[in-house]
Amino acid sequence: MKMQHNEELVDLFQDYCAHHEAVYHFSPLTAQIYTYIMFNNNRDGVTFDELVERLHASKSSVSTSLNLLISNNQIEHFNKMDERKRFFRLNPNFIIIRLQLIRDMLDREQALSQKMQNFLKNGEINANNCQTKMDIYISHLSTSKEQLRETIEQLKSTN
Repeated sequence: MKMQHNEELVDLFQDYCAHHEAVYHFSPLTAQIYTYIMFNNNRDGVTFDELVERLHASKSSVSTSLNLLISNNQIEHFNKMDERKRFFRLNPNFIIIRLQLIRDMLDREQALSQKMQNFLKNGEINANNCQTKMDIYISHLSTSKEQLRETIEQLKSTN
């Protein structure tokens, strides 16, 4: 990858690394590996040695990061015919998996919010007249879940 020649691409790479550190609580190296694989996500994958060389990291650190990414289903590894090397690429289903996890979280949040709303309506909890806000929030959760469901179905149809 010839990132050193395009400053905007380097900035994007660094922004993605920072994003992955924040969202997934990755170490800086894990974020760099994940971002590097994203930026080089051809079907051929990238090799372990390429990651060690390009990111100037120790083999043990790269191995630890790769194992984490594999266990999170964010990347997958494979071998090519007649080669001992392992290759790494994005898990093509990771976006679907991530959106399903978000949808499940919203399901739980909506169920809890509806239980809370019932206690508010029955006067068992005093929440200083926040019923309207609860209604808006629960409606938002329903809309978001439906949008996620539609997006997941669209993504599944592209496989």
